[in-house]
Amino acid sequence: MNTNDIFNSEFSRQYDASNSRFSAINDNLHFLVALLLRDLPADARILCVGVGTGNEIIYHAVKNHGWHFTGVDPSPDMLEVCASKLEQAEIKDRCTLIEGYLDNIPDNVAYDAVLCLLVTHFIQKSDRGGIYCEIKKRLKTRGRLIVAEIAGDTTTGNFDEQLSGWAALQAISSPNIPMLEDLKTLLRKRLLLLPPEKTEELILYAGFSPPHHFFQSLLIHAWIANT
Repeated sequence: MNTNDIFNSEFSRQYDASNSRFSAINDNLHFLVALLLRDLPADARILCVGVGTGNEIIYHAVKNHGWHFTGVDPSPDMLEVCASKLEQAEIKDRCTLIEGYLDNIPDNVAYDAVLCLLVTHFIQKSDRGGIYCEIKKRLKTRGRLIVAEIAGDTTTGNFDEQLSGWAALQAISSPNIPMLEDLKTLLRKRLLLLPPEKTEELILYAGFSPPHHFFQSLLIHAWIANT
């Protein structure tokens, strides 16, 4: 899947508005992430993988005036929107944006924390474990990884029940609740879901501490792990 084909200029400009149905979930997730990072140094360096339009940078930068952020994303269109938002929030001087992937990040900086929020479900399953290995290389000793993704085991008997709540969420921005079979097809086309326990295995295998599953809202799960 070429994510640049998805996150093109038109999509990027409309991204925040089209995802407004997730705002309550995202607000809660960012709040919990802030709690988990509350004891980082006053001059902490944070790496945001798949930074998109920069919402997590803005949330944490306005609360932590000494933190510096690096955001990496393969979509130049998303980064253009992100840069504009960072400038409007008057935090651009504490942010570095890089077009590309983890291997495009200079290796002369070690980060206190890496945030990878709602990104990994776009990455091929065969490549997923390598992402966590690359992240670990860029963290300080006792650095923290926080990852959130849409996850689920589509083969389980209760997946349709899980999906019904997801369908209701989609209906917030649509006049009709989508049919479950149509939603399954959309998930298969756009997302690459793993069972939550498989994600935990991949994080552990990359050399992190056993990940703590600290958040779930419908199909969105989040974990924290340390180096």
